[in-house]
Amino acid sequence: MFRPVRVTAPASLPISVEDVKNALRVDGPDSNAEIERLIKAAVQHYEGWSGVLGIAIVEQTWRQDYGRFEEKMGLKVGPVTSIASVKYRNDQGQIATVAAGKYTLKHTGGGEAYVRFDRGFIAPVDLYEDAPVFIEYVAGWPAGEVPADIQTAIILRVQKHFDAAAQTNSDVLDRVEKDLTSRYMSVLV
Repeated sequence: MFRPVRVTAPASLPISVEDVKNALRVDGPDSNAEIERLIKAAVQHYEGWSGVLGIAIVEQTWRQDYGRFEEKMGLKVGPVTSIASVKYRNDQGQIATVAAGKYTLKHTGGGEAYVRFDRGFIAPVDLYEDAPVFIEYVAGWPAGEVPADIQTAIILRVQKHFDAAAQTNSDVLDRVEKDLTSRYMSVLV
């Protein structure tokens, strides 16, 4: 398995600039750009392959590459909501798509997602290159359905960098932030 790659970024932020401004009791449009930048930095801190949580927050598309077909093919960035496609490159360099009815999205009790192929699926043997098999999938919560814990953690992270008073209590805010987000941490990170 190779490092996952984000194909399509989310269409919106997990929390609005206005909601963060209300939580921080900030008025006026003067700080909008700075708060938006800090929200984006907080999201980048948490999500994706290299984020501390290893998750996708707002719905986005990811691609996972593999060296071969396996019975169960793990998807590293979750929460996975759907499979967009399963494709492979044959020895002629042509890309072929596996029919959607030949596989199923499954989740373990711990929340890990994987693709499982049906018993009747016969994996192609004429694969080409180092990473000839690739799965595109949608991960993250729909806009407007991001858990309140994650939204609150983003507010705290913005507050630590925006508010001078919060910087003096940074260690306390760090613990609260960790408490809010720890249950979302990917077990695959």
